[in-house]
Amino acid sequence: MRIEFIENIDDFKRLKTVWNTLFNQIDEVTIFQSFEFNYYSWLHLLHLNKNYLALCLIYKEEKLIGICPFYIDNRRRLRFINDKHSDICDIISYASIDIDFLIKEISCKFKINSFHLINLISHSKFFRNKSKKYSYVIDRCSAVYSDLDLNKGIFPDNFSDYKSKHKTEFRRILKKHESKLHILLNSKSDVFPLQDIYSLRKKMIDNGVRSNNFLSSDQVKLIEKLYIYGRLKISIVKNDHSIIAISFILYKKSNYLIWIDLYDDTKMINLYNYVSLISLLSRKNKININFGRGDYSYKISNFLPEKKNLSSFYIFMSKKYKFIFIAEKLILSFFAKIYNFLR
Repeated sequence: MRIEFIENIDDFKRLKTVWNTLFNQIDEVTIFQSFEFNYYSWLHLLHLNKNYLALCLIYKEEKLIGICPFYIDNRRRLRFINDKHSDICDIISYASIDIDFLIKEISCKFKINSFHLINLISHSKFFRNKSKKYSYVIDRCSAVYSDLDLNKGIFPDNFSDYKSKHKTEFRRILKKHESKLHILLNSKSDVFPLQDIYSLRKKMIDNGVRSNNFLSSDQVKLIEKLYIYGRLKISIVKNDHSIIAISFILYKKSNYLIWIDLYDDTKMINLYNYVSLISLLSRKNKININFGRGDYSYKISNFLPEKKNLSSFYIFMSKKYKFIFIAEKLILSFFAKIYNFLR
């Protein structure tokens, strides 16, 4: 096995064809592992903030078998690119990876304090081929996501676990908003609704639903690039001529992930957007709907998706950095409990 490191944005850009060729060979990867998501995340969100690019190309017998979309942050932590906004992180590889060799090569090449790899799914390469030489910490339930497999057919009748109360509620939501228009935008035929996005963002912040740092302009640039390059569709709801709800949908083949939602104060309008979207997508095809990272009660109670754990994988280059990490987690946990108590 041989590792090649990519450390500048020009070399990164030249990887597009080989990256997406590898990406398209692997069914279980998500759009968060695509070239477009990683390249434009680096370009718009990360590369000017004292971060250092540390992509790893993994070769076996001179054949590219894997790509690790890593960078090093300003605290010298090795991380996945844009892990903060990635619901699922992982290496892109169809073959077995020698994790110990990978860790050794990275730690020899770069001066790092630790590996902080978060939002890993249960079948990540890091868990299939555990390190035998390095001391690591695994948090098996650092976050959750939820998804739902739907047969081709008329929603909600195409999911057998729904009882009559669920079906009645879905039909009530559709009836309540029957005067609204649902549209699924795609870049081949529809303009990116930039001003509507900023308008709904402002309304959510003004209404206290989101904080001021929600959906930065740089993140909107990333979303627009994903839309242009066919990695993202936009589910919208219109009332008369105004867009009152938007959901950004990442997709690969028949797998759809509802990533970020925007909506005004119209009651149940986000649920209406979800129901309309799922009805449209599952009418002609069997699909998987991923409701994204987070334990949102309204998604779980209404749609009954299966909750699944996401894990975090940490390696520390010394006991000092492990101690700092544990201390920070305990302090943050303490203040979170105080905050929740005061609320």
